Parts: sequence; structure tokens; C-alpha cells
Amino acid sequence: MRGAVSFVGAGPGAADLITLRGASRIAEADLVLYAPSITDATWLREHTRADAELVDLGRVEPDELLELYRRLASRRHKAVRLVAGDPALSPELREQRETCARLGLDVEVVPGVSPVSAAAAATGNGLVEAGGPDTLVVTGTDADFERVREVAAESRTIAVQAPAARAAELVEALTAAGLDPEVPVVVAHKVTWPDETVLRTTLGELVAEVKRANLWRHALFLVGDALRQAKPRAGYAPRDPEQAAAQRWTSRSWRSSGGEGRRPWARRAAEPEPDDSEDTDAAGIEDAAETEAAEAVSADTGEQARPAAEPVAEAKQPAKRAPAKPAAKKHPARASRGAAARRTTKKA
Repeated sequence: MRGAVSFVGAGPGAADLITLRGASRIAEADLVLYAPSITDATWLREHTRADAELVDLGRVEPDELLELYRRLASRRHKAVRLVAGDPALSPELREQRETCARLGLDVEVVPGVSPVSAAAAATGNGLVEAGGPDTLVVTGTDADFERVREVAAESRTIAVQAPAARAAELVEALTAAGLDPEVPVVVAHKVTWPDETVLRTTLGELVAEVKRANLWRHALFLVGDALRQAKPRAGYAPRDPEQAAAQRWTSRSWRSSGGEGRRPWARRAAEPEPDDSEDTDAAGIEDAAETEAAEAVSADTGEQARPAAEPVAEAKQPAKRAPAKPAAKKHPARASRGAAARRTTKKA
């Protein structure tokens, strides 16, 4: 048995949004690493073991954190490190996981509820919708507004994490990308906490609304037409649902896209292939009949009948390709009668 570290998604803030697996890991841990801005310390103390150690990450230096990991490895203890939201969106996850692996610690990642999902749920909206925005772009914790300008588009919903004090820079980047000032915007600060703030506005009114709400700390900005409250904005043109459905690949649409000439595989497998043996047999019989007629004429005129080996051989060739066909057995019989006629002619 080795020491283990579980990176548990703490969700957007509300304690009851931590998953059951995450709560189980917290209850079993010898050491819990947390930040007061992520999880309520009072709730943690109520749901951890009495002898568990709680460490505030905001008061720990990197060297001290490394020493805590070494102690876990030597004592074979279990630890939980709480990560804001979902660990999948944490830029530090890979570095921390590799550090634990080098020290001989087992690593587990427990997913959590993303603040992006929580903010959308607070407005009652989805982040994508049929015939509308079909792509979600989530930026990192350190907002790069130049990158935001590159990925912004009317067919996308963009989630930007940035200080509310920099709202004017965000508006400038999105406007430069060509977004309409009437595009809906949601601003979420400490979503799911008792003192949460959720604003609904437009891109053109974003700066004024943020100032009016006295927001300047880190916040989440959701931008896109999927976040509208009721009717679409004046310049919003949703995609044609039929065209959007035609662009989606499915096995049914693939089978039906070949036109009238294409048949389903099952039907093609069930239909028998065309049999060319009947035409071949008929051709062989006609050749044999012509041979007999030619030999009869030669007998009447006294001329020596020319050998008919080649026509007979040609009549036999189709029979070799389909030896199992009953009709192919007719050829030797026809050829035998022709040979008998030749023998009669020579005797005469």
C-alpha cells in the first residue's frame, strides 16, 4: 500500500454540489489541502475525520507543499487536494499529478461541477442549442483577450474568466471580433454561494452594468446568443434546422445519400447475382447445331468435313467456368452427337 493524493473537484462553491465520491474521499483523508475561496472551512471540519489535518493552500509555499507530499509517501497516508470547479479545467493539474507520481504517490482525479455549468444553470439556459450556437469555448484562468478575439464568433458561446475590472478590455476584444453589441452576456461572481451575483446584460451595456454592481474581482463572463432571456436580438439569424441536420453525419443519412442507384448492403447481399450460364449454354448449343449442319452439307457434296474441334472446344469453355450448373452437362452430349455424325460421314 502506498500513499495517495486525490484531486477532488470542489464545484463552484456550494458544499452540496461536491460529488458523492468527492465527499467520500474527504471523509477518509488524513490531510486535506483547500483554499477558503473554494470551500467553506466550517463545512470541511464537519465532514472530515477528527484527527485529519486541514491546510490552507494560500499559506503554504511550494517547498512546504512538496514536503507535505513527501510525508504522505513515507507514512502511506491519504490526502485530498480540493480544486475549484472541475479539475479538468485546472491548468496546474498536470504539474501536480506528475510531482506526486515522482514521489511514489498514487494519484486519483475526481471530477466536479464546473462554474461554467453552474452559471448557465443559474440563468436557466443551455450553452449550446439546435440551430444556434453549437460550440462552447472556455478560456483559462488568466484571460488572454487577444486569444479571446481570435476564437470569438456568433456561432459560439464563450466562457471567459477574468477580473471584472477588465470588462472594458473584454468588450473591446469581442467587438473587434465582429460580435454585435446586442449579443447577450452573463456575469457570474461566486455563483452558488449565499452572496452570489449574477448579471444579465448585453455586450454594449456590459461595462456600465459591472460598474453599477460594483464588481471588480474575478468573475465568469458567458457570451453568446444561447444565453438570451426570451426573444432573439434584432440581428440574430438562427441557422436553418434542416441545413444543420443535413450537416450532421449519421449512418442513416449516409445510406440515403447515394441516390436511387445505391442499395442498402443487406438488400444487395440478399439479391442473387445475375447468372450468365443460360446465355453461355444457348451459345454452345447454337455452335453445336451449326457444326452438325456444316458436316451434313459436306457429306452431300462429297467434300471431306473439316474438323470441328475448335468450335466444340469453344462450346466447352463456358461449361468449365460453371461446372456445377446442370445446363453445362448438355455440351458434351451435343458434342458427342456431332462426333458421331463425323464418324458416319467418314465411313460413308
